[in-house]
Amino acid sequence: MPRPIARLSQSLSSRLLSASLRGCEVPWVRSLAERYGLNRTRYRREEAVEAVVEAVAAHYAEHRFEAALAARQARVYQKVYFRHRLRRLDPSDPRAAEYRRRAAELDGLGDSMAIIRHLARYYAEDMVAELNPAFFLLFRAVARRIFPHFVKSIRVLEEREGVLDRVRRAVERGPVFLLPNHVSNADHVPLCFALNAAGIPQPRIAAGANLFRGVSTVVLPAMNAYKIRREQIGAEARWPYTVRWFQNPVYRRVHTAYLWFGWDRNEPFLFYLEGTRSRDGRLGKPKRGIVGDILEYLGHTGRRAWAVPISLSYTLVPEDEEIEAARRGAEISQQDLVSQLTRLDRRYRQFGDPPIHLRFSEPLELVAGEPADRVAARILERIGAGIVPASTSLLARAVLSVVHREGGTPWFRPEEAEAAFRAGSEAGRWDEFGEALALFQQRGFVDPDPTRSRYVVRNEPLIVQYANRIAHLPESLGR
Repeated sequence: MPRPIARLSQSLSSRLLSASLRGCEVPWVRSLAERYGLNRTRYRREEAVEAVVEAVAAHYAEHRFEAALAARQARVYQKVYFRHRLRRLDPSDPRAAEYRRRAAELDGLGDSMAIIRHLARYYAEDMVAELNPAFFLLFRAVARRIFPHFVKSIRVLEEREGVLDRVRRAVERGPVFLLPNHVSNADHVPLCFALNAAGIPQPRIAAGANLFRGVSTVVLPAMNAYKIRREQIGAEARWPYTVRWFQNPVYRRVHTAYLWFGWDRNEPFLFYLEGTRSRDGRLGKPKRGIVGDILEYLGHTGRRAWAVPISLSYTLVPEDEEIEAARRGAEISQQDLVSQLTRLDRRYRQFGDPPIHLRFSEPLELVAGEPADRVAARILERIGAGIVPASTSLLARAVLSVVHREGGTPWFRPEEAEAAFRAGSEAGRWDEFGEALALFQQRGFVDPDPTRSRYVVRNEPLIVQYANRIAHLPESLGR
């Protein structure tokens, strides 16, 4: 689609969604949705912003020396951000005028607490989501038509019978943390549909700021996704490093206060323990930051909370080529999430809606005082153990074992690959070999060479990516 037409289409979609959101704010519509919706947590965005600002101010009011240091550092970092943005914008751009205005406001503040309150409000207004129950119900119904192939592909499994019932009951008693591995930007679709089908309220979701583009700036906050800035915010020539948002102490404190606000209200919370999509297919290292916030919260409040490891696996990862490009250093976050998911869903249709597996593990009660890195590692281990090996990953591992055994030749005989596939999988899945091989051929990873009764490997990096998705599992998965 040409860029001007794409921009026009996106603008129309954004206006249509904005109009839908306004319609969902009509009091009787919202009241009806709240009555029949799963979410029982009730607060408005303005309430959350005010509560976060007051919590941050109260903390620093009790720690005046820390407040002075935090205010100075946060102001410097925020000015770095403004300068960084202004260098990238045309001076006539309205956003440039807004950044200059905000920079001038910040320069006019002298008192540490005034700086902290000013920045805390700025960050909270940028970060805080507001689930709109009526819009959520509307979008969920529409999503079945927008992403029909993702929805059709979902396969939900439980570690033991009744796991999802126990998760639903835990939500009523205290904070519940839903912790999946992160494979694709499409992960939100199977996760939210599976949770909703199980009667579990829509969680608050940590979403990277790079996803808030185009129509997603309207959809994500209304779906209870909040904006978290993890990227670099700029650099100064006199500094030996580039500043990231969570190096800003006030931004970090605002984020913690916002998390606690939801946890106080038993709002389920979903975040990807690895932080971002894996670039090589392997499970990434767990991020201990939010886990540390959880344990600190439990120690401070004495409450009980539960972590639910969720294991995701795709027969075909819809943006596998983009992920490989990112591994080599390419920038792949240029589209808004809704537009990207629509494109990926259409791509999924081309390959026959191959299964997407979600396995929910038994909820783990979290205990204050345990080291955050140990807790995070234990949860990630449970996630890894629950991953259903996709037929394509089993095939990728089999192909690589044959190719490398032959001394690095870029080809394999199908009977040898099938023997390796059978040796590395359960007997009940042996008939999946042919389908997986056909998918690899369709994707251009391998090509048949009929004159020699063998297959030629055309895209080994992608085959390695699929093999890596089960690299943490035993070589033989037979029982």
